Amino acid sequence: METLNKSSFNRILIIQTAFLGDVLLTLPIIHHLRKARPDYKISILVKSELKEIQDIYPYAEFLFIDKSSKVKSIIETVKIIRKKYDIVISPHRSYRSALISYLSKTPIRISFDKSSLNFVYTHVIKYQSRVHEIERNLSLIEPIIGKVNWKEQIRLNLLNYVFNEEFMNWKNRNDKVIVVAPGTVWETKRYPEYYYAILIRKLIDLGFKVVLIGTSNEFELGYRIVKYIKNDYSLLNLVGKLSLKESISLIQLSDLLICNDSAPTHMGVFTETPIITIYGSTVPEFGFYPFREKDKIMQVENLPCKPCGIHGYKKCPEKHFKCMLDLKPDLICEKVKEVLNIN
Repeated sequence: METLNKSSFNRILIIQTAFLGDVLLTLPIIHHLRKARPDYKISILVKSELKEIQDIYPYAEFLFIDKSSKVKSIIETVKIIRKKYDIVISPHRSYRSALISYLSKTPIRISFDKSSLNFVYTHVIKYQSRVHEIERNLSLIEPIIGKVNWKEQIRLNLLNYVFNEEFMNWKNRNDKVIVVAPGTVWETKRYPEYYYAILIRKLIDLGFKVVLIGTSNEFELGYRIVKYIKNDYSLLNLVGKLSLKESISLIQLSDLLICNDSAPTHMGVFTETPIITIYGSTVPEFGFYPFREKDKIMQVENLPCKPCGIHGYKKCPEKHFKCMLDLKPDLICEKVKEVLNIN
């Protein structure tokens, strides 16, 4: 693809209507475009359930699409964006994103060669399957600003908020706090809840306080884990009670984050807090992993059926779920000791 003159255009639309983690991993595109030319007017289209993102990232205009109605959502979105932009960049590879891009009548439309309906784009970039998603996304703007440091720290706006009162009353100044995010959309990417309960009990016995975080859809999961632990002041359940801004800020205030291969991993890399990410049916090689030196990955190695899919399933296709069941809580606990330098 030829090099584009970054001074010959000004209005840029980015399309990323997938999950929260995908949108977080798209923010570096905005960061590096603005770094190259601060006067760019950048908008990003995300699904309407993710409106909270604009509270933590005020460096672009956020547009929202209601994906519950396929045809209607396309028509309504095109009305808003038609002929308003010089370039459309679509990290999201869906047919809907392709149609929106094409119908927008934007002269320059950039996406991956593996995108659905890729022929509607004016410029197509090779999809690199074995690199981190951030690096993959940034390849879309290489023709504009060249290659950049994909590991560069991206700052979020976590200032000027009223934090969760329950947490502030629970945490003492010298407490060592570990955040556990037990949920994920896909069942086979979720560490078993009773394993999480055993792990939390071990962490409490080591002298840590543990706080659970998650979305309102994961409320019942948090409740069940708490029932395993029973009444213990060292465990605080905030699943479904925090805003996105509060969740990331809480991670920043903690000593460690433990989570699945899901959005909290990507929330954590915007903080200074180390992460332990647990992989079940997926693998880090897909490009969705915590990448800082202090971050760690836990998974069962050399399992013939792993990975069984790019996303995950409701149930283990092999009916044994060894990718998670063989990863005992003791192993995770030992990794916690390693990360936090506990003898």
